[in-house]
Amino acid sequence: MTRKLRLVLGLVLVAIVGLTAAGCRTAPEPSATAPEVAAEPEMPVVIVAYYPLNESHQYIVDYLGELESAHPGQISVKVVDMQSPEGREAWQETGLSCAGVFVNGETRHHITVDGETRTVDFLKRMDVFWTKEDFEAVVNDLLGETGQADEATAEEPESGK
Repeated sequence: MTRKLRLVLGLVLVAIVGLTAAGCRTAPEPSATAPEVAAEPEMPVVIVAYYPLNESHQYIVDYLGELESAHPGQISVKVVDMQSPEGREAWQETGLSCAGVFVNGETRHHITVDGETRTVDFLKRMDVFWTKEDFEAVVNDLLGETGQADEATAEEPESGK
């Protein structure tokens, strides 16, 4: 193998490792398969999140736990550690190529904000690819559909924005 070829292969390897470490920052993949959500059918909102349980992703896990605590009996949250052997296997079965959050079996949802409907994908890193506001809009819509919306977390859009 020539020195130039080894250098190119080395750079490709570094790029792959860098992209993986950066949180899989590629285009969203809407074709993921919903995980089993039958464990708690009595819950109006079932959230299953697939993330590596490390310091870099802990704020997402904490946020989901706070959301569950704020809606007792309404929201169920399960976080799957993609770095454990069992978690990696479960994550691979979903078809995701990176981290993601399923809400009632879907990572892709439609929300209406200020009269405008748009699509959000809860894939990859929160605050980079999706926001808490987007997530809460979906959750509040789902809770509202079942007549169980929590008025404390359902925010009205401010006029003039």
